[in-house]
Amino acid sequence: MSKWPQPFVSTVSHWQATNRGRRSLYNHNKDAPLPTEVIDFVIVGGGIAGTTMAYHLTRPGVADDKTVVVLEAKDLASGASGRNGGHCAPFSFGALTLLTTPLEEGGAGLTIEEAIEVLDFEKRVLEEVTQTVEKEKWDVDFWKGEKVEVRISQEGKTKMNENYGKWIAARENHPGLKGTQPEWTWNEDEVEAKKATRIHNAVAYSKGPAGSVHPHKLATEYMKSAMATGRADLYSYAPVLSTKRADGVWELEVHEKGTIKAKEVIFCTNAHTPHLFEGSPIADYLVPYQAQAANITTPLSYSGSKYLANSYTIEDGPYLMFTPDSGIVMGLAHYNAYKQGVMTKKEIYVDHDAYVTEGISKWLREYCKNNFSDWGIEAPGEGAMRIWAGMLCATKNTLPLVGEIPGKEGMYMAAGFHGHGMARIPLVTKYLAKLITTKEWDEGLPLTFKITEDRFEQGKKALPFITEEERDDSLAGKFKKAVGLGGKKVPCVR
Repeated sequence: MSKWPQPFVSTVSHWQATNRGRRSLYNHNKDAPLPTEVIDFVIVGGGIAGTTMAYHLTRPGVADDKTVVVLEAKDLASGASGRNGGHCAPFSFGALTLLTTPLEEGGAGLTIEEAIEVLDFEKRVLEEVTQTVEKEKWDVDFWKGEKVEVRISQEGKTKMNENYGKWIAARENHPGLKGTQPEWTWNEDEVEAKKATRIHNAVAYSKGPAGSVHPHKLATEYMKSAMATGRADLYSYAPVLSTKRADGVWELEVHEKGTIKAKEVIFCTNAHTPHLFEGSPIADYLVPYQAQAANITTPLSYSGSKYLANSYTIEDGPYLMFTPDSGIVMGLAHYNAYKQGVMTKKEIYVDHDAYVTEGISKWLREYCKNNFSDWGIEAPGEGAMRIWAGMLCATKNTLPLVGEIPGKEGMYMAAGFHGHGMARIPLVTKYLAKLITTKEWDEGLPLTFKITEDRFEQGKKALPFITEEERDDSLAGKFKKAVGLGGKKVPCVR
């Protein structure tokens, strides 16, 4: 996993590029010295997890009069949180396949009851974000509506139909969901599917609750609200190199800034977590990988009254959402990129966001015009305008690691969101704040997310994401050539 200083310059996302003004927190406290007093809570990582963690800890009645410091290795939301697809959308019943498939076969290995609780949790995350944005009156391009999940093959349609039946039955057997109205619908009419989704080869689709947001602006507002209490602050360009316990407090070594002391530490570092826990089960359980997204300016045939009205996920294809005025943001899940043959595993499982490989770049540029009905010819300045990469973090059972780290008193973690963080993090950190301050696990947070020694042991049964045969030295050479390193060291940069 990447260490510091990072020997590359990261790509820049649409979100990062469109929040550069004075209302942002770029370079905040970049050159300021770290506090010398012992801080109550030091949060490592300034993405959605770190900023929501700071927000929840500074709400009235949670940890009154206690201090919070967020240490961000680069700028706020410079990692995956500022590079994602903009979705804030729960999984539908279609995810039951992944959630209930045995660990040994690449799934989460949950019971149907546990899977239903995860899906319900994600629905509540969307409600949490909606309520927070509305209460705080944040201008973060938030939209709440519906997502369509499109199936383009008979096999996909059949599997989705099976999952829908299982989901309906499981809800009726769950004491907390029995008798409640299902939030997802399922339509198997092929003519209607093509008309409703505007995907020319659609054969069926589901529709359910979804949201989208400008994630960089959202992380900024969470952090600014925490700072407004006078009890929290952010330090940019403060990557943590190591931690040690001394005299009942944690000492964190920060690159070029010295040390900071904390009573309790919360790691919200996602893909950048393994190198901080080298040699531990955590480092083995978390696997960094690269994902990509594009900002696409729609042609006139998909503008104005013809603009998209739903966000999407498409079988074997992309997930996408629409911004209020700046077109579509679209990405391709890593497993679909591999299945489509546009990326190899050795291109996916890397530890940088320095560039986008040509295969996935070409696919993102061409998808809309090849799959949306009547997309038409793209004029100069339309189509894919910006393509970027971001580092995500897989876990052995696809679920995040949340809670106190075994054997590390006063050290907590919320990491490993498997590319689905926006649909989980805002409520994960709210419940984690409760755990930290009351030492009680709230029943609203799925127990399957909890960090346990048993999860680490069970993780040994999981299939490897990439084998030694699939990982060779060729990519390392290609990477060095692409970023012009030639083996020499360069300063820590964005």
